[in-house]
This record gives sequence, structure tokens and C-alpha cells, in this order.
Amino acid sequence: MNKKTATQCPCCSAKLYQDCCEPYHLWQKNAPTAEILMRSRYSAYALQKADYLIKTWHPKTLPKQLADEISEAKWIELVIHKSWDSDTPNEAFVQFTARYRNSRGKAEKMHEISRFIKHESHWFYVDGQFI
Repeated sequence: MNKKTATQCPCCSAKLYQDCCEPYHLWQKNAPTAEILMRSRYSAYALQKADYLIKTWHPKTLPKQLADEISEAKWIELVIHKSWDSDTPNEAFVQFTARYRNSRGKAEKMHEISRFIKHESHWFYVDGQFI
């Protein structure tokens, strides 16, 4: 009998993956907020789920070399500093720090304010500003 092992979610929410980001990755439900989409996208990077990243990235800003970026890093930790809605309807921001090891094994971090847009019932990552 092959049982699925319960594991912590890579997004650092302290929840099990099956109860956190997995339902979004399996398209069982839509992320209700920009912050939850941010967490699910971080987990998708950590788990190398390129299809999810592509489908949750706004088509106007989707990079052509995404697959290479996904496979190069080992994602270690996500810290959400804050998230907020914009004055513009259906726009939100998430400030976070993500720690990872690059392809040479060197520890690095990325501190960013990401911008998200909601279209119909779906949030999409648009772009980010490094801090």
C-alpha cells in the first residue's frame, strides 16, 4: 500500500501542503486573495510546477525563459511582510522576502513588492519591484 506522505507546505504557512497550496495547484479552487496566490506561486517554484506559474502569470508580462528559472534554484523560505489592496479596483500588492540557493549552492534572497490583478474570479501575478 502506497500512502501519500503528509508534508509541510513550502510556502511556510505551517499548514500541510494538502491543506494549503495543493488545491490551488490542482485547480480545485482559485486563490481568493493576492497573498494566497503569492504563497501558492512560491510553492509552485519550490515544487517546479511551471504550468501553474504560467497560468497564474499575467500574459502581458510572462517571461519566455521561465522553465530555466524554475529549475535553477532551491527555494528555502518565504516571509510575507505585508499585503494590501490598491486604490485601483482589482489590484493588490504583496511585500515578501524569499530565500533560496542558486544553481551553484550559494544562499541568496529576493525582497520584492509584487503586483497582482484580479480578472473575473482569478488573481494573476503581473510584475514586481525589487527592494
